[in-house]
Amino acid sequence: MKRKIGWVVWFVMIFASAAWAMDALQTQLSADGNFELSLIRAQVKGEVLTFQVIFKNTSSKKRQYAFYFKDVYYTDAKSKKKYYALRDTRGLYIAGPAYDHNEGGSFNVWIEPQAKAIFWIKFPAPGKDTKSIDLYIPWALPIEDVKLER
Repeated sequence: MKRKIGWVVWFVMIFASAAWAMDALQTQLSADGNFELSLIRAQVKGEVLTFQVIFKNTSSKKRQYAFYFKDVYYTDAKSKKKYYALRDTRGLYIAGPAYDHNEGGSFNVWIEPQAKAIFWIKFPAPGKDTKSIDLYIPWALPIEDVKLER
C-alpha cells in the first residue's frame, strides 16, 4: 500500500511542477497590485476552449483572491461576441478548483506570500477563423490578444 501511495504522490508532484514551469502566454496584474495572473494555456479542443491561469501572490502577506465563475468571460473582437463559461447539467460552471457552488461556483483561495494557485475554466470555442481573444477575470487587468492553440 505504501508503495502505491508513493507513486501517486510522485505522479502528482511531476504533473503539478510541469504546470508551474510552463511559460506564460501573458501575465497581468490584479487591480490591487498584489497578484500576478499568468495565462499558461488557451487551448481549443473540438468545440471547447480551456484556459489555465496561475495566480501568484507577489505581496509580503497572505492574501485572498476570490470571484464567481459567472463573472469570467472572454470576447472575440472579430465576431463582436462575448462568451461565458460552460455549465454542467446541474448548472455548475465547468471550472476549478471550486470553493463552493453558490451562483454556479466560485474560486476563493488564500495564497501565502510568493506562492501560487492554479485555476482552470472551460468555454464554448469561438469560430475557427478566430485567432485571438481577450480574457477577463474579476479584479484583474484584461489579458488581451491571446493567441489560441488549436
